[in-house]
Amino acid sequence: MHNPDAPHGGPGRLRGWELALLGLALLLFAGQALLASPQKSAAFDEQYHLSTGYAYLRTGDFRLATDHPLLMGALAGLALLPRRDVVLPLEDPSWQAGDFFIFSDRFLWEVNADPQGLLVAARVPVVAVGLLLVVALFLWARELTGEWGGWLALALATFDPNLVANSRLVTTDLGITVFLFLAGWRLWAWLERRRRRDLLATGLWAGLAMGAKYNSLLFWPVALVAILLYPPRDRQDAPASRLGSLAAMGLVAWGVLWALYRFDFGPIPGLTGSIPVPAAFYWQQLWDTYRGIVDPGEIHYRFLLGQTSTQGWVAYFPVALAVKTPLPLLLTAAVGIYCLARRPRWRRQGILWLLPGAFMALGMTGVLTIGYRHILPAIPYLMLLAGYSVQLPRLHPRLRPWMPYLGGLMLLWVVLGQARIYPHQEAYFNELAGGWQNWSRILVDSNLDWGQDLPALRQVMDELGIETVNLAYFGKAVPEAYGVQYRPLPGYLRFVQGEELKAYNPYTPAPGWYAISATSLRLGLTLPGTVDLYAYFRKLTPVARAGYSIYLYQVSYPPETPVDRVVLTGEAASDLSPTALGLQPGRRVQVKWRRSDEATIYPLGEGFRPPAGPGFQPVNANFSDVFTLLGYQLETPSARPGEDVAMTLVWQVGSRPMPMPAPTRGVPLSSFVHLTGTDPAQIVAQFDGWRTALRGLEPGDIIAHRLTLHLEGDISPGSYLLRVGLYSPQSGERLRLQGDAGGGDHVLLGSLEVLP
Repeated sequence: MHNPDAPHGGPGRLRGWELALLGLALLLFAGQALLASPQKSAAFDEQYHLSTGYAYLRTGDFRLATDHPLLMGALAGLALLPRRDVVLPLEDPSWQAGDFFIFSDRFLWEVNADPQGLLVAARVPVVAVGLLLVVALFLWARELTGEWGGWLALALATFDPNLVANSRLVTTDLGITVFLFLAGWRLWAWLERRRRRDLLATGLWAGLAMGAKYNSLLFWPVALVAILLYPPRDRQDAPASRLGSLAAMGLVAWGVLWALYRFDFGPIPGLTGSIPVPAAFYWQQLWDTYRGIVDPGEIHYRFLLGQTSTQGWVAYFPVALAVKTPLPLLLTAAVGIYCLARRPRWRRQGILWLLPGAFMALGMTGVLTIGYRHILPAIPYLMLLAGYSVQLPRLHPRLRPWMPYLGGLMLLWVVLGQARIYPHQEAYFNELAGGWQNWSRILVDSNLDWGQDLPALRQVMDELGIETVNLAYFGKAVPEAYGVQYRPLPGYLRFVQGEELKAYNPYTPAPGWYAISATSLRLGLTLPGTVDLYAYFRKLTPVARAGYSIYLYQVSYPPETPVDRVVLTGEAASDLSPTALGLQPGRRVQVKWRRSDEATIYPLGEGFRPPAGPGFQPVNANFSDVFTLLGYQLETPSARPGEDVAMTLVWQVGSRPMPMPAPTRGVPLSSFVHLTGTDPAQIVAQFDGWRTALRGLEPGDIIAHRLTLHLEGDISPGSYLLRVGLYSPQSGERLRLQGDAGGGDHVLLGSLEVLP
């Protein structure tokens, strides 16, 4: 074992068995990531980074790289370039507008047939970046702390659930972690040896870090302090000379960034006036992102230890570090820091503690208290410090006989910790957090719940025989892409508004299965000032879980529980207090929602009378046992071109649960009324719409929809046919008729005369 005090010391070349063991470690690391990847749906930000990076590779245009730099998305997109089946919707208006939010939806979920396949392929290059970190960590730890310190650091990295999880996500967090670590390694090497190649390598890796995530700029003040702290080598080793070298590193890094942005050159509005600068787009977006963080313009709620806040907490990341870092790493890092502090090397090894300390300090400002991933760049440095723990017998020789046993115990501990959480590494919590039931009481968001468990939800639904769930999903993925049949509950991004959400009663939810993401469960809200939407479920014990991030509940009430049926118009049930909603002790409220008084709902059919006036015609057309068209009323049998024709359709809810195909936008079901010639495709007037929420409706409910058909002024006089049906606005699929009229997808009502 070498002397760590020696500036040029360290073990020699790796021997054959060492190379084999290193290869095995890399295989284990990659295997954990790659085998888990197909079992995980798209995490919250993956579609943004992938669509941005792939579009950049295909077009050379970086217009979508606004909230984050483009490097990690571009690396992931490399895996898609050889494929000829990938569609890039450049004709979409969102591309012209540079709207990555909408464009990523179009790219991943709408125009490409296999979104999960694209994601799994795109994650492979990210795994390769993770392997680069493992190799660099092993080599640097070996050089710093000796052979056994290198092997300890390698074991900790190979089985670290946080590194493995982020190595299979198309996000920026692993990129900044790896490239900052490599930049720190080469900066240390330059301070030790003053080789030009290390100076250039420091700038190269720092530039790549800047291209991965904006907060990598923190490297430069850290590097400045580390350079000034480092003990002078000789009298010529003046601070001015070191600062000049740091400036050279910065120029190299800027050059790398400029090349990533295809040598973009121009002014930065509001910053440089008319003075052009290299990589202007990058600096402009950095400035805009900074302003958005400092003054977001909207309120975001954060969660820690059962409390919500809009400001964040100083203690957030210390808590996250304590409960999400494997205990073997925390313990060995503490011992390593102790060993390092006992020797006068703290100035020479400044980068080891300065960079993780800087990221922890940044996190403790409370600005971005949304996930452990924001301090991920500190974790490899903890592993380096852990490597120093092997030097403990030098300070306490009595411990020497116990070191092999302690080392074996630590190795077993880290392996078992990874094994118990696989393949759900992103949800890892250590033993201090207790059982999984307690994890969401400590931290949520990307610490536990980042939208990754839709495949697990589908599997649990199959196992329990659940056809449809009420889903409060925290994520950006499309649940139906993973085979999840669901009715949306109020959630984040996709489900913040809509008619189906307004019918949700948070006080006495309707009977059925509910799948609630941990973040939704704990925050209980989507917008400031709204009612705590999921307090009801926090009092229940989940029947099952999907992964560790989605909890399943079965809501039921004693058969004798009285039910009050309430019809709301326009306003959401969650906007009303329990008193305003009419909730009474020992009773429950079944909410039915309509958009306006153009729809009338008769709960269980009570009080229904055919529309007043002549012309009500019974029909009794059964659409897939979902709805039956009881009849219709045409207020006038004839009209002239340019006039409106009013009619009423009367529907009754059937016994079959209403299908909810692709309810990510708009309503999940709609009726159509077509006025046609003898050919159904010859439509001269039409109405599409549905005026009530499907949520809350029960078998036997009757709904009367009043609607209007407008006759264009150029319609030819004659007799036209009325055709009515039901369909999904998203998929275009129509419900089929049952019974005597079985097989058709619409019912023929009667005729309307268009007069000259």
